[in-house]
Amino acid sequence: MSVTDAPRPLTDLVDEGTIVMFMTMIGEEHSSRPLTIAGVDGDRLSFLVDRTAAWVSAVRAGTAAIHLTVADDRHNSYLSLDGRASLSEDRSEIEKLWSAPVGAYFDGKDDPNVTVLRVDVDGGEYWSSPSGRIGAALSMIRAAVSNDPEKAGDHGQVQA
Repeated sequence: MSVTDAPRPLTDLVDEGTIVMFMTMIGEEHSSRPLTIAGVDGDRLSFLVDRTAAWVSAVRAGTAAIHLTVADDRHNSYLSLDGRASLSEDRSEIEKLWSAPVGAYFDGKDDPNVTVLRVDVDGGEYWSSPSGRIGAALSMIRAAVSNDPEKAGDHGQVQA
């Protein structure tokens, strides 16, 4: 599937609550961890994270390259994203992004370790096909019968 479809904005491709794999590259070392999107605004994704985590320190110091991947089976959409990360301890932003599930990781909104991780997406790619098992199966059959992999779904750039 080549990149032939129109660029799509990030807000069309992910929602709050979507889980991403957040990869940091610090020197030659890389590691990944799942994070849940707390907010999507334009080309910015926001997460609530523990500021005491070692990888967060590398983000704060500006020494970590980052990459995000999304495999959202609910919508049959998949993304590979590059961007710049920054941190904010703005209490009003934490309040705005807070949700009940976040409470499982912190001692409430006022926990001093809660910080906002912002990722300003510079670009990336998406792949998508019709949602649901039947929709996905039909798009694969259509691609196989026509011998045209482009009919399996959409693939394009993420608009940053």
